[in-house]
Amino acid sequence: MNRTLLEKVRCILSNAGIGKAFWAEAITYASQLIDWLPIAANEGKMPMEVWSGKPCTDYKYLHIFGCLAYYHVRESKLDPRAKKTLFMGFSTSVKGYRLWCSDEKKFVVSRDVTFDEADMVNQKKHEDEIEATKTMRSSKQVELLKTPVVPIRYDVTETSPIVDSDDED
Repeated sequence: MNRTLLEKVRCILSNAGIGKAFWAEAITYASQLIDWLPIAANEGKMPMEVWSGKPCTDYKYLHIFGCLAYYHVRESKLDPRAKKTLFMGFSTSVKGYRLWCSDEKKFVVSRDVTFDEADMVNQKKHEDEIEATKTMRSSKQVELLKTPVVPIRYDVTETSPIVDSDDED
């Protein structure tokens, strides 16, 4: 089981692009995923289904680890209605999502969350790197196109001797 968890954690952290700092949250999320996935040893049933006795077919609460999430804030009328966080899994003590607020450097638990799974933090960084590389390549291509091309021409005159190495008479 340790190998299975560590393989999932390695993939989760790599996909999220957030580094090893959140390994504890990733391993908790991986163990929760294993509980919700069907296992051949249980005749295709989920461990959660075997344990609780109720079928678990509702996957709408599963989200991509590390995706952007906006949780609802109830402060004053002039404050923003939501704050930007990263999805870190599910709360074990109350019904809600466990979120990492990087601005405040703390975890938040909320059930009123909007997920943006198409917009991942590491994808933005990767896309920025690709764009920078394309810009560098295109500027190099422009520089190469501006250099003049001079054809090399060898002139052979009639006064040049022709040497034939096969004649040894």
